[in-house]
Amino acid sequence: MASSSQKVYQAWPTDPPTYEQVNDGATQSREWNYSLFDCCSPGTLCLMACCLPCLAYGKTQARVQDPSLRGFSYVNGSCAIWTFLSFGALQWISQTITRGELRKQHGIEGSCCGDCCVSTFCGCCAIIQEEKEAELRSRPNLAGYQRTPAMGMN
Repeated sequence: MASSSQKVYQAWPTDPPTYEQVNDGATQSREWNYSLFDCCSPGTLCLMACCLPCLAYGKTQARVQDPSLRGFSYVNGSCAIWTFLSFGALQWISQTITRGELRKQHGIEGSCCGDCCVSTFCGCCAIIQEEKEAELRSRPNLAGYQRTPAMGMN
Protein backbone atom coordinates (compact mmCIF):
# COMPACT_ATOMS: atom_id res chain seq x y z
CA MET A 1 0.00 0.00 0.00
CA ALA A 2 1.13 3.53 -0.66
CA SER A 3 2.12 5.80 2.17
CA SER A 4 -0.45 8.40 3.20
CA SER A 5 1.63 11.25 1.75
CA GLN A 6 1.72 9.54 -1.65
CA LYS A 7 -1.99 8.74 -1.61
CA VAL A 8 -2.94 12.40 -2.07
CA TYR A 9 -4.90 12.54 -5.31
CA GLN A 10 -3.40 14.78 -8.01
CA ALA A 11 -6.01 15.76 -10.57
CA TRP A 12 -3.35 16.66 -13.13
CA PRO A 13 0.14 15.22 -13.65
CA THR A 14 2.95 17.10 -11.93
CA ASP A 15 6.57 17.70 -12.83
CA PRO A 16 8.85 14.70 -13.36
CA PRO A 17 10.17 13.20 -10.11
CA THR A 18 13.52 14.05 -8.63
CA TYR A 19 16.23 11.43 -8.31
CA GLU A 20 15.59 11.11 -4.58
CA GLN A 21 11.96 10.04 -4.96
CA VAL A 22 11.53 6.30 -4.54
CA ASN A 23 8.86 3.68 -5.03
CA ASP A 24 7.35 2.21 -1.87
CA GLY A 25 5.37 -0.55 -3.60
CA ALA A 26 2.13 1.28 -4.41
CA THR A 27 2.22 0.16 -8.01
CA GLN A 28 3.10 -3.45 -7.22
CA SER A 29 0.25 -3.93 -4.73
CA ARG A 30 -2.24 -6.64 -5.71
CA GLU A 31 -4.96 -4.79 -3.81
CA TRP A 32 -6.69 -1.49 -4.44
CA ASN A 33 -4.73 1.32 -2.78
CA TYR A 34 -7.97 3.19 -2.12
CA SER A 35 -11.03 1.79 -0.40
CA LEU A 36 -14.27 1.76 -2.35
CA PHE A 37 -15.82 3.97 0.32
CA ASP A 38 -12.93 6.45 0.41
CA CYS A 39 -14.90 8.41 -2.14
CA CYS A 40 -15.53 11.74 -0.38
CA SER A 41 -11.95 12.88 -0.73
CA PRO A 42 -11.09 14.98 -2.64
CA GLY A 43 -14.35 16.87 -2.76
CA THR A 44 -13.91 18.05 -6.34
CA LEU A 45 -13.58 14.50 -7.67
CA CYS A 46 -16.49 13.37 -5.50
CA LEU A 47 -18.68 16.20 -6.79
CA MET A 48 -17.74 15.52 -10.41
CA ALA A 49 -18.36 11.76 -10.10
CA CYS A 50 -21.74 12.28 -8.42
CA CYS A 51 -23.05 15.09 -10.63
CA LEU A 52 -21.35 14.35 -13.96
CA PRO A 53 -20.01 10.79 -13.71
CA CYS A 54 -19.42 10.57 -17.46
CA LEU A 55 -16.70 13.23 -17.18
CA ALA A 56 -14.88 11.43 -14.37
CA TYR A 57 -15.20 8.13 -16.23
CA GLY A 58 -13.86 9.69 -19.43
CA LYS A 59 -10.91 11.23 -17.58
CA THR A 60 -9.97 7.87 -16.06
CA GLN A 61 -10.08 6.16 -19.45
CA ALA A 62 -7.96 8.93 -20.97
CA ARG A 63 -5.46 8.61 -18.07
CA VAL A 64 -5.17 4.85 -18.64
CA GLN A 65 -4.30 5.48 -22.30
CA ASP A 66 -1.99 8.47 -21.66
CA PRO A 67 -1.00 9.21 -18.03
CA SER A 68 0.29 12.68 -18.99
CA LEU A 69 -3.24 13.63 -20.18
CA ARG A 70 -1.76 15.49 -23.16
CA GLY A 71 -4.52 16.46 -25.52
CA PHE A 72 -7.17 15.47 -22.97
CA SER A 73 -10.70 16.75 -23.34
CA TYR A 74 -13.51 16.04 -20.90
CA VAL A 75 -15.81 15.39 -23.82
CA ASN A 76 -14.33 12.24 -25.33
CA GLY A 77 -15.43 8.88 -26.70
CA SER A 78 -15.51 7.12 -23.33
CA CYS A 79 -17.65 9.90 -21.87
CA ALA A 80 -20.04 9.69 -24.83
CA ILE A 81 -20.38 5.90 -24.57
CA TRP A 82 -20.98 6.08 -20.81
CA THR A 83 -23.62 8.81 -21.32
CA PHE A 84 -25.37 6.91 -24.10
CA LEU A 85 -25.53 3.72 -22.02
CA SER A 86 -26.77 5.63 -18.97
CA PHE A 87 -29.97 6.59 -20.79
CA GLY A 88 -30.98 2.94 -20.51
CA ALA A 89 -29.34 2.47 -17.09
CA LEU A 90 -26.74 0.23 -18.78
CA GLN A 91 -23.57 2.23 -17.99
CA TRP A 92 -22.60 -0.52 -15.56
CA ILE A 93 -21.73 -2.72 -18.57
CA SER A 94 -19.03 -0.38 -19.85
CA GLN A 95 -17.85 0.35 -16.33
CA THR A 96 -17.57 -3.36 -15.49
CA ILE A 97 -15.48 -4.00 -18.59
CA THR A 98 -13.13 -1.09 -18.03
CA ARG A 99 -12.81 -1.84 -14.30
CA GLY A 100 -11.71 -5.36 -15.21
CA GLU A 101 -9.20 -4.00 -17.72
CA LEU A 102 -7.78 -1.63 -15.07
CA ARG A 103 -7.45 -4.52 -12.61
CA LYS A 104 -5.73 -6.68 -15.23
CA GLN A 105 -3.39 -3.91 -16.34
CA HIS A 106 -2.18 -3.26 -12.78
CA GLY A 107 -2.42 -6.82 -11.42
CA ILE A 108 -5.15 -6.03 -8.90
CA GLU A 109 -6.97 -9.03 -7.50
CA GLY A 110 -10.69 -9.35 -8.07
CA SER A 111 -13.28 -10.92 -10.32
CA CYS A 112 -15.67 -9.99 -13.09
CA CYS A 113 -18.60 -10.72 -10.77
CA GLY A 114 -17.19 -8.35 -8.16
CA ASP A 115 -16.58 -5.68 -10.80
CA CYS A 116 -20.17 -6.04 -12.01
CA CYS A 117 -21.63 -5.74 -8.50
CA VAL A 118 -19.51 -2.72 -7.64
CA SER A 119 -20.29 -0.99 -10.96
CA THR A 120 -24.02 -1.66 -10.59
CA PHE A 121 -24.61 -0.82 -6.94
CA CYS A 122 -21.77 1.62 -6.13
CA GLY A 123 -21.14 3.21 -9.53
CA CYS A 124 -20.04 6.66 -8.35
CA CYS A 125 -17.77 5.25 -5.64
CA ALA A 126 -16.27 2.86 -8.21
CA ILE A 127 -15.57 5.70 -10.66
CA ILE A 128 -13.78 7.66 -7.92
CA GLN A 129 -11.79 4.61 -6.82
CA GLU A 130 -10.75 3.84 -10.40
CA GLU A 131 -9.68 7.44 -11.12
CA LYS A 132 -7.65 7.69 -7.91
CA GLU A 133 -6.06 4.28 -8.51
CA ALA A 134 -5.20 5.05 -12.16
CA GLU A 135 -3.71 8.38 -11.10
CA LEU A 136 -1.61 6.84 -8.33
CA ARG A 137 -0.33 3.95 -10.43
CA SER A 138 0.57 6.18 -13.38
CA ARG A 139 2.75 8.63 -11.42
CA PRO A 140 6.27 8.62 -12.83
CA ASN A 141 7.86 8.60 -9.37
CA LEU A 142 5.92 5.47 -8.37
CA ALA A 143 5.66 3.56 -11.61
CA GLY A 144 9.35 2.73 -11.91
CA TYR A 145 10.54 1.70 -15.36
CA GLN A 146 8.16 2.75 -18.10
CA ARG A 147 8.45 1.23 -21.54
CA THR A 148 8.93 3.76 -24.28
CA PRO A 149 6.04 4.31 -26.63
CA ALA A 150 6.08 2.31 -29.83
CA MET A 151 7.31 4.12 -32.90
CA GLY A 152 4.82 4.64 -35.65
CA MET A 153 4.75 5.92 -39.17
CA ASN A 154 3.08 9.23 -39.88
